[in-house]
Amino acid sequence: MRTLVTFGLGALAMYLFDPQQGRGRRASIRDRLGRAGRVVRSRAGRTAAPDLSFRDYATATQVPGAEPGKPSQAPQGAQHLGR
Repeated sequence: MRTLVTFGLGALAMYLFDPQQGRGRRASIRDRLGRAGRVVRSRAGRTAAPDLSFRDYATATQVPGAEPGKPSQAPQGAQHLGR
């Protein structure tokens, strides 16, 4: 197994440090990684806001008089839901 990893790393090094095309390959990989990072950051920013706003809504609309941390009694029609 170690031999395969060593050969793989050697092949990757030869591919990336090729004197004729290695610079372009490294630039392409750098651009792709930068683009992927921007996509991840933009998608993470969009999904966090709706989730947090729902949590704010859910905590603001709790049943009055209910004790926090204790489950409330389920309505009569919801007994089959496993509550």
